[in-house]
Amino acid sequence: ILSSIDNIITTIEERRLIPEHGRIVVAVSGGTDSLCLLHLLHRLCGPGKRYPDVQLCVAHLDHQLRGEASEQDAVQVARLAEDWGLPVVLGKVDVSALARRERRSLEDAARVARYRFLREVAHGDPIAVAHHLDDQVETLLLHWLRGGGLASMVGLQPRQQDIIRPLLSFTHAQTLAYCVEHRLPVLEDASNSDTRFLRNRIRHELVPLLETLNPGFRETLLRNADIMQVDFAWIEEQVALRWSEVVESVEEDEHEPAFQLRVHALLALPLSLQRHLLRSLTARLSAGQSPLELRHYRLIEDLLARDASHETLTLHMPNQIRILRTGDILVFKCIQSEQSRQSEQFTSIALNTEEVELALPGFVRVPGTAWIATADRIPAAVLQQLYPALECEDWQRVWSLLPVARYVVYIDSDKVASAAGRAALLSVRTRRDGDRIQPLGMKHEKKVQDVLIDKHILREERTQIPLFFSAAHCVWLAGVHLDERVRLTRETKNIVRLTIISSENEKGHHA
Repeated sequence: ILSSIDNIITTIEERRLIPEHGRIVVAVSGGTDSLCLLHLLHRLCGPGKRYPDVQLCVAHLDHQLRGEASEQDAVQVARLAEDWGLPVVLGKVDVSALARRERRSLEDAARVARYRFLREVAHGDPIAVAHHLDDQVETLLLHWLRGGGLASMVGLQPRQQDIIRPLLSFTHAQTLAYCVEHRLPVLEDASNSDTRFLRNRIRHELVPLLETLNPGFRETLLRNADIMQVDFAWIEEQVALRWSEVVESVEEDEHEPAFQLRVHALLALPLSLQRHLLRSLTARLSAGQSPLELRHYRLIEDLLARDASHETLTLHMPNQIRILRTGDILVFKCIQSEQSRQSEQFTSIALNTEEVELALPGFVRVPGTAWIATADRIPAAVLQQLYPALECEDWQRVWSLLPVARYVVYIDSDKVASAAGRAALLSVRTRRDGDRIQPLGMKHEKKVQDVLIDKHILREERTQIPLFFSAAHCVWLAGVHLDERVRLTRETKNIVRLTIISSENEKGHHA
């Protein structure tokens, strides 16, 4: 029974699905399977748990296929993540427009958009998805209907490149029972019954029919996949061994990723290995699933059979993949249009951007985060020691008296605007659109969003950073930048210390 967490731990540890430390992006639609996955991982990962150094990040994509209903799903997922203390990234893509633009089926466009989004969020970290045993059966049937060779007949794997599937040994009935037992707020997606999608037709029409013909067909299908998996694993090992001989370079441009191959080295391989290497390569260019069919392999083989020349020959493959041959060099690249990129808006959100007053001295929890903000005045005795150092701008002496750290800053309190004599000189909240700051050393303001991008702050972390305000001016983007206008100078007479402290410190943990 999945409700025994030992079962999932066994699967995870046998397959080594969770790293010892780092971050896992969890794909959450809000449905039964993804909520089960998130709840299980939340029980296992984080301070004081089985994997204390692993952080989770929730990722949810609105495909814009169900209007307000899908928007509401995004809000519900974000609220759940916030309730559980997890960062969340929400994305929004017009999948119908993507399908038309890239000449894909609606189902394929949704899959491609989803994995583009997840990889954008993950930055190379593992991505956990909620595929289970019933999905495996449907995938095997789907691949059989479409054709695709050995690689398609082994089905989904517990780990495929950056994708992990902790629930692959369990059924949908088990994930449903788990959600009921733990009273999880499952969202119902009407598109799961939409028979415009081939997978749904397989689930609702083909699988029941096959079960009437052969009640044991699921076990037969899965057993056959297990048998072929042994052969496929050996082939994958051979591809990995020959990869560096054939693939000369990899272009890491996120908008136009590309691989450069040596033609003579590729042709030196047996035909089977040639095709498997090309399958693996094109899968990396196409959201983890190669679009190549037999006719495409034959076109590529015709291109390889041509005599080398300085002329560049080009093949157009599905999913915006282009193949260019010049002499002994073969380049595979994926071209995503500027229009397509601009249509995919992946935004990190914090639902609670409520602004709260910060008394001086005082402390307050920052809404929507795990941070506590504090403010206190530097005592007069310390100020007396500081004045000579400030007047001669002896900053080494200043900072020896005022220890600095990433989450501690000192500001000139006389430069902090008093809000009409109110007791609270400061306020604190998370980022809102349009927030600006004048970073230390700069003459002009910048958008806070641009500062965070320039500092390479991860998207899902941006919503959790406290901003300290004096009236309408941001004086500190916590842990990132102090505002130039409140820095200490030789004229400074009164100083306030601002800090943020993780609420986990209350439990003995440190930020």
